Amino acid sequence: MAFIRKRGISPEMMESPTEADGKAGFKPMAKNIFILRNKLPLVVTTGLLAGIPVLPAASAELTEDTQWLCQQNVTGDGWQCNIAPRDTGPIPFAKRAPVAPALKTAPAIPVVVQGVTTQANSAKAVTAQTAPEGAAVSVLPVAATSAGQEKSQTVFKAYGTLDWTQLDQLPLFRQSQRSAKVCEGGYVEPYRPGIDYVGDPSDAPIIAEADESTYLETGQGTLTGNVVVRQGYRQIESDVANMNRSTSEADFIGNVVIREPNMLMLGDRADVNMDSGRAEITNAQYVFHAEGSRGEADKIVRRESGIIDMDKATYTTCKPGNCTWQLNGNEVELNPNSGFGTATNATVELWDVPVFYTPWITFPLDDRRKSGLLYPTIAFDSSEDGNGFDYTQAIYWNIAPNMDATFTPRIMTNRGALIESEFRYLTKSAKGELGGAYSTPDKVKEENLNYDENRWMVNLRHEQNLTSNWSYRANYTDASDREYFDDFGTDLNIDSRNPLHKELYTTYQGGGLSSHQWAMTLGTQHLENMDQDEDDPYNKDIDFNLAGNVNLQSGFGVGYVLDYADFQRDKDWDYKRQVLVDPENDVYEGVFGEGSGINNAVGQRLYAETSAKYRFSNSYAFVEPGVKLRSVNYRLDRLDPVSEDRPDTTAPTYYLDSGLFFDRPTTLGGMKFTQTLEPRAKYIYTPYKSGQELNPDFDSSESSFTYSSLWRDDRFSGYDRIGDTNQLSLGITSRFLEENGYERFRFGIGQVFYFKDREVLIDPTLNPDDNEDTNLSEDKRRILEANKASTSPIATQLVWNIRRDLRLTQDWMYNTNGGYNQEYALGMQYLPKAGSVFNARYRYRDQVDRAEKYSDGPNRGNNTGKYVNGNLEEVDFSAVWPLSPQWSVLGRYTYDITNSRKMEQSFGFERESCCYMMRVMYRNWIDPDDDIDVADEDKGIFFEFVLKGLGNITSSKVGVFLNEISGYSSRKD
Repeated sequence: MAFIRKRGISPEMMESPTEADGKAGFKPMAKNIFILRNKLPLVVTTGLLAGIPVLPAASAELTEDTQWLCQQNVTGDGWQCNIAPRDTGPIPFAKRAPVAPALKTAPAIPVVVQGVTTQANSAKAVTAQTAPEGAAVSVLPVAATSAGQEKSQTVFKAYGTLDWTQLDQLPLFRQSQRSAKVCEGGYVEPYRPGIDYVGDPSDAPIIAEADESTYLETGQGTLTGNVVVRQGYRQIESDVANMNRSTSEADFIGNVVIREPNMLMLGDRADVNMDSGRAEITNAQYVFHAEGSRGEADKIVRRESGIIDMDKATYTTCKPGNCTWQLNGNEVELNPNSGFGTATNATVELWDVPVFYTPWITFPLDDRRKSGLLYPTIAFDSSEDGNGFDYTQAIYWNIAPNMDATFTPRIMTNRGALIESEFRYLTKSAKGELGGAYSTPDKVKEENLNYDENRWMVNLRHEQNLTSNWSYRANYTDASDREYFDDFGTDLNIDSRNPLHKELYTTYQGGGLSSHQWAMTLGTQHLENMDQDEDDPYNKDIDFNLAGNVNLQSGFGVGYVLDYADFQRDKDWDYKRQVLVDPENDVYEGVFGEGSGINNAVGQRLYAETSAKYRFSNSYAFVEPGVKLRSVNYRLDRLDPVSEDRPDTTAPTYYLDSGLFFDRPTTLGGMKFTQTLEPRAKYIYTPYKSGQELNPDFDSSESSFTYSSLWRDDRFSGYDRIGDTNQLSLGITSRFLEENGYERFRFGIGQVFYFKDREVLIDPTLNPDDNEDTNLSEDKRRILEANKASTSPIATQLVWNIRRDLRLTQDWMYNTNGGYNQEYALGMQYLPKAGSVFNARYRYRDQVDRAEKYSDGPNRGNNTGKYVNGNLEEVDFSAVWPLSPQWSVLGRYTYDITNSRKMEQSFGFERESCCYMMRVMYRNWIDPDDDIDVADEDKGIFFEFVLKGLGNITSSKVGVFLNEISGYSSRKD
């Protein structure tokens, strides 16, 4: 929001006053306007006009393209005036005023130039006979005016309300914006001549207008009555203006209005240097339109650099007449160059009540960064193992445009002190973050395995481009204990809190613009388990991958993958149970031990894959046959009992993929659509390869079945299993598309038909023929039944955009073999108007019975020996609903139907205006990551108050869980 905008300057705007005949001095234009090319010659011109007795134009006829040109005669004691072509100059002329008939008879009358009556001031007034040597003036004759006649050009003065415009008077495009509705209006800079000027205003001619003017030969002049002075994009209005040609200084007195793009300043008096733009305004008000900020000051000094200094000033983003908050400061500086303001001896007032004092404060004027204190976070947790009163004060250091740091001291009355810091950087070839935290000895005893210990966390992220196609990345996170993030959380940018990642990778992209595209990656990865009751994951001491594709024209292509990894983990990786280590304080710890058999193996894995395909396609069909050859080989250690330490598996996969595309015009509900019909069929055959139970499971799993699963080549993720199959997938999709391509409706349905039972399993201890074993658990029995089924579940997917503001989605998997709903989800989202959203969702998933756990006592967290319903069934309702543009109610309700428990109940309201946003919310919830039997119920009242343009003076991170409401974060303009 620069006070003076530096733009491009056109050559004609920089003409020297002596460059050409008739171009020095000023050129009076139509309707009370004078143009001055040299510094402050306006008052000279008005004085000269007073001495002209009769214009030779009396017997001449002017046209739209001509004007009078008056110059000193050769003797220097008078003026010679002739008709000359009009010089349009750097600013277009206004339409010529009509020429009065009286001028055609050349009567001897006082000259009235554009409604400005020019008078001589005593004996020292300049006349035509004593005009300065070399002066030249163009005079455009206009009709004589009577006393009190209004100016021919109307200047729109909206500054009585500081340019504030009510909502119903805004332009239509702004009325539709939510921000304008919330504010009930907005600042509108009125149109004026010169508002679109491009360049430095000091290089532009001065255009002035007034009811009367006088000029002294010493260089001083006075404009009186409805004074308007424009120079480039700058405009100054006042009752009286005193201007000095020799110093370029001007004093504007009474009802002063200074306008520049995006800026308005008002005052009783202003002293302005017309060359530098420096201005000093007393008893002032100011407005920055784009930022929506305003204020008052005893005195405002706008420096040549555009920086604004104010004495005893205020600053707010509230609309005129409604000041919810304002910042008061003895000395306030607004620096549009840096985008920040500062204030000394500052107080923040809410509804005229001081609530905050600081000897020095900095605040943002836009989105740029600046070093200083950020607004604190204040929270309170009254539970026995909670943090108590929790105060966080962030300190920001803007080191350079491409790097910064944040230091965040934190005081918790129950736990002690903690400091978290973060350093960020960005270069042309790299970016990264380095952060960490350290606490004093933890004072909480209740349910705290880390009592009286210093706790810490470190985090490093770095990405570097070594060349245009070679890069590397590092990601390292570590913490003192598994409960760190549950107790403290973090504001650092961490990929995963469980497991923690410690990895270093480099990648080379090859191929350039050729038909052969390939990439090679080499790295190492260690994963740290942060749960007390889960098995530890495998680490990759070495991780290498090479993959590429070659397109051989005419639809033919080949591909390859080579992957090598060395998997390791500690011996004690297998979670056993929870043990009570401190009965008095109810502290439990997980116990881990060794695994057995193939599950305890570590070692190297080499996977190789080659493929070839050929695609026939046109506008309505495609056929793609393909073949893959996959091979996986191991070299294993730590097998107990001893078994095959070098298992391997090799198997081919053949597939034939095909599809059709039909479309037709159709009409529904009076609307025209294009309906498509897209059948697809894919046959896949992979023969069974025995011995895969000897392969370990380093990173593989059976993928969950969804609609998109219909077209997968393998039912397993990872490389440890090559799934055998002989199957045909059939599916069909239909869409309804509007003329502009918008998808109104989509429905897809499909199923997989198996011609052979699947024998390969993830669990190496499970035999495909074990389904008759009565000792099998329910989850293992279901796996065997699914592998012997002749068909997959029927999978469907529906998306219906009923209207642009109403959307319905459905996903349904029906198990035809067992005759039950395997999975079902139905969701609806309603966005009736800006700022509102309503979501309703039902989810169901058929799951095996879960092991019940003790909820309290010495065995809490361990199995009771009983099994209860493990199905997932829940409903979730959430809404943000405006009661008015300023008031909204917020709420969410989630209910676990299976276990008859409320998972989330929250309700509150949000009040938003131009200058602040306030949220108050009650929340009662259960952490969804906790086991349902031992999960504790949390509750609290959260309050958040944000001063727009200043900061967040209280924060309970309400926005974190509000963002879990789908559509909340995107509901604003």
